[in-house]
Amino acid sequence: MNKSIVSLALLAAFSGAASAQSNVTVYGKIDLGLVLDGGNAAGHSVRISSGVTGGSRLGFKGVEDLGGGIKAAFQLETGFCADSAAPVISNGASTPNFCTGSNAFMGRQAHGDLTGPFGAMSAGRQYSLGYSNLTTIDPFGTGYAGQVNNIVDGSGTRVNNSFHYTTPGFGGVTASGEFALGEQTGNWRKSRVTGASVNYAGGPAYAGLSFYDVENANGIDTARRNVLLGGTFDLAVVKLHALVQRSTGNPTGAAKLDTVDFMGGVTVPLVGGNLMASYVHHDDRGVLDRDAQQLGVGFNYPLSKRTAVYTAFARIKDSHGAPFTVGNATESGTGNKAFDLGVVHNF
Repeated sequence: MNKSIVSLALLAAFSGAASAQSNVTVYGKIDLGLVLDGGNAAGHSVRISSGVTGGSRLGFKGVEDLGGGIKAAFQLETGFCADSAAPVISNGASTPNFCTGSNAFMGRQAHGDLTGPFGAMSAGRQYSLGYSNLTTIDPFGTGYAGQVNNIVDGSGTRVNNSFHYTTPGFGGVTASGEFALGEQTGNWRKSRVTGASVNYAGGPAYAGLSFYDVENANGIDTARRNVLLGGTFDLAVVKLHALVQRSTGNPTGAAKLDTVDFMGGVTVPLVGGNLMASYVHHDDRGVLDRDAQQLGVGFNYPLSKRTAVYTAFARIKDSHGAPFTVGNATESGTGNKAFDLGVVHNF
């Protein structure tokens, strides 16, 4: 009996020591907004959308201190649709209410990390370096109707089977590299992704240079190569945003790609919230000459540290049959203009 008591006491002590070295955080977002699309030949679209500013999600993050400044970590993040009932399958049972695409079950992020004096390494499904750079620069944070990636390619957004390495910071400067395997038997280059970035963050300034390259479906040429340079500068009364991206490539079964995108924008603190605005110009230098322009404006007003109301409007002018539509963080949109009004809660 005494041995059992001693064993339980030791087990509790060791469990306490282990828990002191690691922790898991549960977090999430619920975003519901009214979206009105216009400019489609079929007519208007009016709907409630889940994930206008960013996809509604549930996530788990964990970290364990291994000693010597080295830590192991993980992140699992799933999307869900807060705007509709769960779909019903043939036997009448409801399936879990998860969305499709990148916002599907565990479709947002799923990766393991190792950090230390050597820098940071991570592997799994995660945001591309180019997309992270784009999100940091965009006044709308690649969300809302005014998001820059309605027109500017997002460099794959999230990539599967990927590995990232980031150096330790040196005076606010970090460098990162990535590759993602296409995992195609007989042609390891097919759909392979490589990328790199150099970023500076210090005081009021951010600057980022990123590179993204994805091989085409036959694995013998580049389908798309993006080089993005941009940054932000916070003057307190206004934050300035600007970027330029050059995209080239030979997509399988499509015209040769050669475009240049420009974006200029501002974030202005106003009556307790933030006014966001941007102008995007897409210059198609290929044979199709499908140019486009977008104007976007939005406002985010925090009701608390976790909850905010928002509204946004954007309009795109397409030329020569350009296919761009005004979407948001989880939808591609149906027409050349859209209005958003909603509430987002983070937990």
